[in-house]
Amino acid sequence: MRDGDESAGTIFLSGSIPDPGRWDGDFDALEITDAVVAFARACLTQNYRIVTAAHPTLAPLLLYVAAEFPPADEPSIIIYQSLLFTDVLPTATRRFEADGVGQLIWTDAHEGDSPEPGHWDSSLELMRTRMLDDTEPQGAAFIGGMEGIRSEFAMFASMHPNRPMCAVKRPGGEAASLRAEGSEALLVDVDQETTYPSLWRAFLSFV
Repeated sequence: MRDGDESAGTIFLSGSIPDPGRWDGDFDALEITDAVVAFARACLTQNYRIVTAAHPTLAPLLLYVAAEFPPADEPSIIIYQSLLFTDVLPTATRRFEADGVGQLIWTDAHEGDSPEPGHWDSSLELMRTRMLDDTEPQGAAFIGGMEGIRSEFAMFASMHPNRPMCAVKRPGGEAASLRAEGSEALLVDVDQETTYPSLWRAFLSFV
């Protein structure tokens, strides 16, 4: 977004570079990086705000792109995080507010959860529900990711049926196996001739 310009709306980003220790599927970290950077540039160029949980593998990429744009009246990136992760939140995520490009919104942790795989599901569900309810995204993008991306895909499709969704196959990750669930939803498969900038421009034209 540019200073003085009105926001065109909000787009939800779900994804990550998978952790090979927790996920054994195919993925290409460089392709995920390229897809995320192109997505962020396309959204911010067209004055869309990005809402995301900002997985630690993606937060530095979003910061990098946000720094390319002049200061805006409103934060360009809205990040939701569960209070469960207060003590382990990466420095890059906290920098969004410090650098003036993002807004960090905390959601309640579920009693009994802990910040470890398999012990955080209820807290993440609370966070995701509030994130998608508060911000009412006009569309959603799914890139790379592990098991959590499928939960976010299903939740978005349920809460915002028939709003455009784009799951990119080429980078791999869990997003490669997603299928659209709404009759008006858009699921884009990127072939070798399609560039990510052109993909995201086309996607935003459906929003």
